[in-house]
Amino acid sequence: MTRLTALILGILIACTGAFAHGRNCATANLFHHKQYNRGPLQAHTQKADLFKIANCPAENYYNKVLSQKTEHFQIFYTLEGPHATKKAFVDSVAVNLERAYTMHTKELGMSQPIGSTKTHHFNEDVDKGLYPVEIIDVDLIRDASSIFLGQTCGGCFGLTLPKNKITTDTTQLFIDNDFKYISSIGNRKSMANNPECTYIEASIPLTQQTTGEDFSKNWDKAIRITTFHEMYHASQLRYLNMFNYWTFWFEASATGVEELGDPNVNDYFGYIANTFKQIGTPINSLADSDAYGMSTLYLYLFNNVEKKFDKEIWNGFKQNHEQSFDIHLAKYLSKKKLNADSVFHDYAVRLSFSGSRSSAINKTDWVYADEGNWTTIRYANVPSFEPDTTRFLFSYYAGGYPDFTRYKGDASAAIYRKGKASIVPIKSTNTADSIYSTMSSADSTIWIFSRLGESDFVKTLYTNGKLRAYPTPWREGSLCFTPLPRDKDYVEIRNRRGAIVMHEKYQGTLLCIEENKVREKMAPGVYWFRAGNSGKAEKFMIVY
Repeated sequence: MTRLTALILGILIACTGAFAHGRNCATANLFHHKQYNRGPLQAHTQKADLFKIANCPAENYYNKVLSQKTEHFQIFYTLEGPHATKKAFVDSVAVNLERAYTMHTKELGMSQPIGSTKTHHFNEDVDKGLYPVEIIDVDLIRDASSIFLGQTCGGCFGLTLPKNKITTDTTQLFIDNDFKYISSIGNRKSMANNPECTYIEASIPLTQQTTGEDFSKNWDKAIRITTFHEMYHASQLRYLNMFNYWTFWFEASATGVEELGDPNVNDYFGYIANTFKQIGTPINSLADSDAYGMSTLYLYLFNNVEKKFDKEIWNGFKQNHEQSFDIHLAKYLSKKKLNADSVFHDYAVRLSFSGSRSSAINKTDWVYADEGNWTTIRYANVPSFEPDTTRFLFSYYAGGYPDFTRYKGDASAAIYRKGKASIVPIKSTNTADSIYSTMSSADSTIWIFSRLGESDFVKTLYTNGKLRAYPTPWREGSLCFTPLPRDKDYVEIRNRRGAIVMHEKYQGTLLCIEENKVREKMAPGVYWFRAGNSGKAEKFMIVY
């Protein structure tokens, strides 16, 4: 495989959308575009044919290349031209690379990254045993059009570049020289010593996703999160070839590590907001751009299981690269004598208190110390529903009446009263019935459902086949009937004199009648119901 082909296929990028604030890694889009021959990328890039950034070969845009060495790294940079940086910038990169290296290899136990022997952009030899890092304007990287598939990166903070599609464990790192990116309307400049060579000057600053802070001015913060994020990719690639076996965990875990590396920048808040909009989607089906927000799962496991847990996950990938993350997680937790589904459910319960609901529980029960600053998680709001039993999924419902007839997984209810919440694990339909009967007296009730593993890890919650109405006695809210037989399609309700009061059609195994209709059709008293027009009738009571 040629070097150019490898570049077309081989790049791991952490970047910001050209038309949006904040970082957004284009890794998955680039990988999947090349792997599956998809059409042109649409998100977070500018088409290169809109404007020609540079009209000369890469070597015409730099002169003297300098280097700075640390214990584990050799940093290459220049002080002039479009790739120019400052010595203070280089010093910050040096310090933070070593901090990231120590954290990744010592505290987290990850494998040491293996560096290329020659740099890609400046074509410089790397001293033996050191890992290469180049500080450049990423949009002007050598062979940019090939690397970005005919487009610009549109705002990259940094890139981790594998040697080629096969040897992905050998890499090098790029860090943008000023955390600005190029626009088609930018100022075109000429090289002083080579006027015919022109380029568009990077002029649009990269910004913090939620605050809009200018990283081109506060570049030290951007350096900190970029080094921790990108160097973690270099360690990940020691375990798994992402070209052949992409997983959302590449970006989710790197973003979690980024936060641990510098808890004060909080650029990851924006990722979480994007992911929370997709709650109820199986995690393995999340769009690649939403993978970052699953950093909350990394932070939960780091805080509640063990700090070096991720090393075991990546070792699992290395041993069996065909298996998905959730299977590796379940195996790891089982080795730790932990019930995988219970751990995943505890995470889902804690996550339900994000943002505006965080004050309802003690901070010690949060997923992570920042949870109060995260966006509030999305809750579905429907009168009645069957919870999804898809593997590796969690979902939330505000109120309503779940039908547990076919549900497999873990479930809890968070019952809110006067700004505080009590969490009730649902072990049987009796627990659910008791919650139904108290919902009217609560300020709100949030249903929490999750399932991690296959049937080996799943508890079947519904065990009682008797038809029942709830809540009973009914006072307000919806009146529901379950579990209704699938060979019938209506519920017949009679008063105690035997007269038919209601004849309600249903689908599935649950029927809920809205409060206004209940009050319109039924006065206080005792009633009987059954599915269809035969079989045993069950009693319930209306009180208001």
